[in-house]
Amino acid sequence: MNGAGRTSLLPLLVALLFVAAPDRDVRAELHFSYDGRFSSEERIKLQTWITDVHAGVESLVGQFPFDVDIRFKRTRSSQPVPWANTRRGRRQGITFNVDPSFSLDELKADWTAAHELSHLIFPFVGQRNSWFSEGFASFMQYQVMHEMGEISADEARRRYLAKLDRSSARYRYPDRRFVETTPRLRAERKYPVMYWGGSVLFFRLEERLQDQTGAGFISLLSTYLECCRTGRDELETLARDLDRILGEPIVSGEIRKFRAEVGFPSYDSIAIGIVPKAN
Repeated sequence: MNGAGRTSLLPLLVALLFVAAPDRDVRAELHFSYDGRFSSEERIKLQTWITDVHAGVESLVGQFPFDVDIRFKRTRSSQPVPWANTRRGRRQGITFNVDPSFSLDELKADWTAAHELSHLIFPFVGQRNSWFSEGFASFMQYQVMHEMGEISADEARRRYLAKLDRSSARYRYPDRRFVETTPRLRAERKYPVMYWGGSVLFFRLEERLQDQTGAGFISLLSTYLECCRTGRDELETLARDLDRILGEPIVSGEIRKFRAEVGFPSYDSIAIGIVPKAN
C-alpha cells in the first residue's frame, strides 16, 4: 500500500477508536427476565422494587460499570424472597425466587436484594473466601436499606448487634482461627455465623479509615468501581487495588490480622451501625 493509502485510512481508524471507547457517562442498565407466569402488574412491582434497591446501592458506592441481569422465578412462600443467588461470569446477575403476592412495601422491607446487589460491587473471590464476600454483603445490606429510607439508623444498629450476638453465641470453635472454621460452618449449615463473623472485618476497616483519613471504607468503593472492577477473582488482588487507592497497605493489613484471629471476631470495641457519609 502506498503512503497516500495509509494516510487516507487514518481518519477512519480515529473514528473507530472513538466509537469503541467506553462512554463513562452511559449509565449501566438493569435487564429483567422471568421464569414462570407473571402478570404485567407483578412485573412492574418487581422491577420497581429492584430498581429502587439498585438506586440505594449506587447512592452509596457510585455506578456499577456493567449491566446487571435480574431473573425472577415465581414461588409461593411465607416470605417475599425465600432464596436468591448472585450469578457471575461474562454477565453479572442475580436470580430471585420471589412470591409476587407480597406488596411492594413488603418487598422493599426485605434485606435480600440489598445483600445480593452489594455482592456485585466486588468480583467473586472464590468459595474459600466466602467469609469475605458474605461478610461484605451482610455489612452492606442495612447500610443500603437505611440509604433507601427503609430503616432508621437505630434500627440498623439494633439489627446488626442482634445478628452479631446470635452468631457469636452459636460459634463453637473458640480455640480455632475463625477463617479456618468457615468450611465447617458451611458444612454445618451455620451460614449466618460465617456471614456475620465476616462482617466484623468491614466494621473494623470503616472505623480505622474514618479515624485515619476522615473517610471510611464505603467511600473507597466508588473509586474502586471506576478504576478496578474488572472481574479478577483473587482476594489479594482486590486488597492491593484498594490499598493503591488509599496509598498504603491498610486493607491487606487488616485482612491479614483478621485471618490470624482466634475465636469469633471481636466486635465489642468497634462502632457497629450506619457509617457516616463522606463529605
